[in-house]
Amino acid sequence: MYEEILDVAEELFMKQGYNDTSTRQIAKILDITQPNIYYHFKNKEEIYFQVMQRLAREVGKNLTELAEINTNFEEKILAMAFYLQQRHPFSLFMMMHDIQHTLNPETAKQLFSLWQESYKQPFLNLFEGEAQIRTSVDPNFAVRQLFILISAYLDSPAEVRQEDLEQAIQLFFHGVLKK
Repeated sequence: MYEEILDVAEELFMKQGYNDTSTRQIAKILDITQPNIYYHFKNKEEIYFQVMQRLAREVGKNLTELAEINTNFEEKILAMAFYLQQRHPFSLFMMMHDIQHTLNPETAKQLFSLWQESYKQPFLNLFEGEAQIRTSVDPNFAVRQLFILISAYLDSPAEVRQEDLEQAIQLFFHGVLKK
């Protein structure tokens, strides 16, 4: 039942956000009582933390594997962005808002650290290692900007998402001005 609770909770948290998801909704979907949920988790925040921890482990593993494929830098970044788009049909902005504004500070700190390690670090490793970026560009700043860009294409309609995301990333890498 533990994993089933996390599965349903993940779907609801990602669609509705933390504040608009209740343990009552989770229980209703699973056709169990709320006390059954509280047998496994002490509160909604713990459910959210476990959902995010499980998700971050999966994402971190997959992003790291994609970063190690035998292709060039741009193809790796595109593959990683497409993976996030496929795995995250929800807003990273909403997820970050939930972490920063609705959870207790200690939980938020743990989740932010987990996000840095699982989501950001695989990209940062590429930017610091393989990318031939201008020396005046801070790799951390570049990765943050790339995440802002990717986030804009996570919850758009499926038929335009991948093509638009690819064009946006190409624009990010090469700019709009003729050289």
